Amino acid sequence: MSRQLHCPNCGGEHTLVNPGVVQVVCNFCQTVLFWGADEVMQVGEKSILPESDSRLFMFANGRLQGVGFQVSGHLRYDHGRGAWDEWFLQLDDGREAWLSEDEREITLELPIEPDQALPAVQELQVGMPITIQGVQYTVREIGTATTVGGEGQMPFVMRPGETYPYADLASLDGQYFATLEYDDGGVPTVYGGYPLSHEHLQIQDEKPPSTAAPEHGANITCTNCSAPLEVPQGRPVETKVCEYCGAQLDLTSAEKTVLGQNPQGYEPEFRFTVGQAATFKGKPHEVCGRMLYEDPEGYQSREYLLFNAEEGYLWLAEENGHFVLNQPTQQAPSTDPFSLPQKAKVDIAGTTFQMFEQGYSTQIYVDGALPWQARAGDTFQYADLIAPPQVFGVETDGQEVEYFHGRYMTVEEVYTAFGITEPPHKPEGVHAGQPFIRGAVTKLVMLFGLLFAFANLGLAIWTSTSSGTEVLKEVFHPDDYLKETSSKPFALKGGGAMAVRIYAPLKNSWLAVNIAFLETKSKNVLAEVWDHGIQHYSGYDWSEGERSSTKYFRAPKAGTYKLLLKASGGSGFKGPPRRENMVIRVFEGQMLSRWFWIAFGITILFPLWGWGRKKSFEGRRWAEVIDDDDDDDDDY
Repeated sequence: MSRQLHCPNCGGEHTLVNPGVVQVVCNFCQTVLFWGADEVMQVGEKSILPESDSRLFMFANGRLQGVGFQVSGHLRYDHGRGAWDEWFLQLDDGREAWLSEDEREITLELPIEPDQALPAVQELQVGMPITIQGVQYTVREIGTATTVGGEGQMPFVMRPGETYPYADLASLDGQYFATLEYDDGGVPTVYGGYPLSHEHLQIQDEKPPSTAAPEHGANITCTNCSAPLEVPQGRPVETKVCEYCGAQLDLTSAEKTVLGQNPQGYEPEFRFTVGQAATFKGKPHEVCGRMLYEDPEGYQSREYLLFNAEEGYLWLAEENGHFVLNQPTQQAPSTDPFSLPQKAKVDIAGTTFQMFEQGYSTQIYVDGALPWQARAGDTFQYADLIAPPQVFGVETDGQEVEYFHGRYMTVEEVYTAFGITEPPHKPEGVHAGQPFIRGAVTKLVMLFGLLFAFANLGLAIWTSTSSGTEVLKEVFHPDDYLKETSSKPFALKGGGAMAVRIYAPLKNSWLAVNIAFLETKSKNVLAEVWDHGIQHYSGYDWSEGERSSTKYFRAPKAGTYKLLLKASGGSGFKGPPRRENMVIRVFEGQMLSRWFWIAFGITILFPLWGWGRKKSFEGRRWAEVIDDDDDDDDDY
């Protein structure tokens, strides 16, 4: 049941619909009105809110995920590095809800009851796990919020300027959020919720002109050099860097203060200018800020903050001429990345990343207009994990941890996004997130090389084990082979390859055999004579040589032949022959495996060349951040 309220300061009339409301900010004089336990109205100080570029506004009507609502209250908080807004909604189904809005990202939050004891505020640490109602969260931010001001009706008492400790939590998959707000007694109030897209929030009313952001930038004066400056509108700006003196101006209060100043006469060598337009992810963006970072070893990297009114912010990181397009994400690693050794693997949202590098970086230059309080000299700890072309970045200053999911972009892609037609520059080295890309021709050469290599390997093994057709097997006694002798006649079909294999049970002895072919019909001896030699020696724990040997050669023409042979032998160092029996076998239709082995060796070079290029690429990727030669990165 509604009731009427008149402001005791100006007499303005207010209608209260929600019986749970205990505070009203007068719409006419901005005086804070609230009730104590005895229901006596008290008058507080005035609540002054700066203009907001939010789509929401007081008394706006709309639908939230299909349920009608009206905006009844609005609060703004400052956490020292920036500000965020809280909108109190009265839903048509009788429920209450809060929408948290930070840098165009909105989160629906409702009060929840914790099912276990929560840590005290002094026990909180960024990254620590906390479980609430079965959902495992990690602490993403710890800070102290200061109430900037408010408007409308609230279910609790808010006084401008009051502070309270808080902690922001999110689940590992980024699907759920929670906020812990600690009162003076250290007891936390818990709000839980989940992120919403702007499509979930439909606003039926048109924003009144008095609260709508102006179409053109507001003019301010630099408090450091008195130069006139224009602050862009249509998005939140907390830091504006003077184009003339490099002073970083804090715009969060009525009085502009200097946060820091860029080094004078320093050329940061940015490739893109503030205000330059580009198209990323199919949406128009504008460079609204630029940052230059340097690590303790002097390595520099650059970032361009890109803004789109509907999509929010993207970060384009540049290092050694390489680019990575980053987007903030609430997804987090299942393990603290700062505790991981190099090359350790960790799962993030179903993708396996490897720890690449971690360290500290300092912002040494900044310009443009940024939605947070940025100053030269700010230092943060970072960790980069890679699954090329994906890069997952983690940044923390000890009070807040932020996660970024990025994708490597080629120079050509970035130039196309910015509409640059000049020839692209050549980046240096291999970037952490740069994927190894094989061209279509290289892939084809490697594929055919691998196929032919396996084919030749199979043929080489087959021919090595194939004996052909045996046409002669004869045992020769030493009385025969130590003088010239001949074998039994045997028929040959002619053509192809042949093999002659000799064997003798040698024991610390040797045999040398000269073999020729005798055609039985013509009595012609073929000019080719093959020298065959075998030897075998052994001792207590050693042996060398072979008792058998095979010779391959081109077969003569078809006909009937005999082998002519004469052998010599010996034993020991200069001893006489041991007179072992010798077995000679002749095969025709023999396949020569050595040509297939040679072909295999040549064709396997093509895939090895391709794999070697990848191995070299991975070695260059890790060269600057690793101390050993452990480049076993076959996951890429």
